[in-house]
Amino acid sequence: MSTVERMQVCYRCMVEKPLTAFTQRVDDRYYNMCRACVSEILLPGSGKKERLHHTETHRTCYLCRRFLPVASFTRRTKGNYFSACKDCNRHVFAQRRRARMKGSEGTYTTKEWNELVAQFDHCPMCRRRWQDIPPPPNRQSVVTCDHIIPISKGGSNFIENIRPLCYSCNSKKGDKLI
Repeated sequence: MSTVERMQVCYRCMVEKPLTAFTQRVDDRYYNMCRACVSEILLPGSGKKERLHHTETHRTCYLCRRFLPVASFTRRTKGNYFSACKDCNRHVFAQRRRARMKGSEGTYTTKEWNELVAQFDHCPMCRRRWQDIPPPPNRQSVVTCDHIIPISKGGSNFIENIRPLCYSCNSKKGDKLI
């Protein structure tokens, strides 16, 4: 009996390859970028200093190097775009963050979070009142969870290391120790 090997298309090189060419995730699914493309973009000095080509209608993703329509990029509230396309954000960055979160120490409950938010009537960083901050179109609330010592810098996921920030301040802070 012969078995037919399952195939999948890499979203970067757009080539159909066998599943063995893709990395298997913990949940037994497969990443959507093949190992060869991942290796190519993660090489040190893989074009970091090269200037990316952008036009009014298209942009180049700094990670996968595809030239895509601007609709493939997330637009910030200030009007500029994220450097990585939506596919890379979903398939690369989200996976890295999820892995860091899983490897971090600690958890907190929704009740603890709600009690913490109730202690603040404004954003501790920019001092604007929560109700004075206009919510972006894709969010229900302006309040976000910020790790005081970022997970990427060895911080925990305990409630003692968490504070509420507005989405704008949390986005600006990133993984800095501020």
